[in-house]
Amino acid sequence: MSERDPLSMSTDNTAQGRADADTVEGGPISKVMIGDSVVDSTGKEVGSVKFVKMGDPNAATTKGQWSDNTGLLSAWANDFDLGQLPEQAQGEFMRVGFIHIDVSLAADKFAGAGMIERVADNTVHLNVPEANLI
Repeated sequence: MSERDPLSMSTDNTAQGRADADTVEGGPISKVMIGDSVVDSTGKEVGSVKFVKMGDPNAATTKGQWSDNTGLLSAWANDFDLGQLPEQAQGEFMRVGFIHIDVSLAADKFAGAGMIERVADNTVHLNVPEANLI
């Protein structure tokens, strides 16, 4: 019998697919906390997590991923600015999820959920070098 969630829409039954199929319940992005250190694949410290946005990689579109919240907490609802990124990258990050990385004395960076290798000891370990971040 398969360990695959019968309610999951994912058709990827590989180990990676099971880990990333439902990002709300799986995948390393679900363990990221604001303030965690971020280290790239070479071991270089990039910065710290400023914001985490969970996504829905099984979604066909980004509809519903953008918050139009005008409530009391709306000032903090979108603590990220994707406007500086290409439109295609914005859509992909909103769909799959991403982290906004606060980089000291430089422009902030963004890493998609698939760029996160693991999270351990309050540190996000990326599977790409800093140069590959947007």
